Amino acid sequence: MRKLILSTLVLFLSLTAAADEQSKQTLQRVANYVKALGAYDAEFKVEAGEYKAEGNYSVAGDAYYIELDAAEVYSDGKVRYEVDNQREEINVDNVDLTSRNVLDNPTRCFDFVDSGYESDISSESGSQLTVHLRSTDPTIEGDIYLTVDAASGRPQRLEYKLYEDVIVVDVTSLSKRKGEIKRFQKSEYDDYEMIDFR
Repeated sequence: MRKLILSTLVLFLSLTAAADEQSKQTLQRVANYVKALGAYDAEFKVEAGEYKAEGNYSVAGDAYYIELDAAEVYSDGKVRYEVDNQREEINVDNVDLTSRNVLDNPTRCFDFVDSGYESDISSESGSQLTVHLRSTDPTIEGDIYLTVDAASGRPQRLEYKLYEDVIVVDVTSLSKRKGEIKRFQKSEYDDYEMIDFR
């Protein structure tokens, strides 16, 4: 009986190690895919409970620009300007470079290689692989599920889960960017109230 338990445990550990290695290779493939794009544009759909919307973002190095509904977000890699065009309000804050959330910091949303996340393969279906990611930092709660094309490494979907809350982001297109990304110009929002949280 003890030998059976021991051999089952050894088999389980070897399968777990293989799945862990496969997830690391998949994350490296994703990193390589995004790195090859350089500066890029993305279109996406987001769903959180009853909320559904389509948006797009552009990334160049640490700088980015996001459009989603009546909101725009600009960042030069250090400062983040979140523009609410309905309220005519701008929130200014420092960029959280540790964030892996596409809506907070798209420059890091696919960067999970050697970044303080444990990973394993959550599911496999046809040409798709879903990697389950958990931060090794106990202060960062929630799980991330990244679905990718297994062959190319192209990211297709991000799912963020924290308790009962789930945000799903489907990446509908990724393409190399031609030209500069849109930068924040205060003169375009002269009538807006600016709230600085820095």
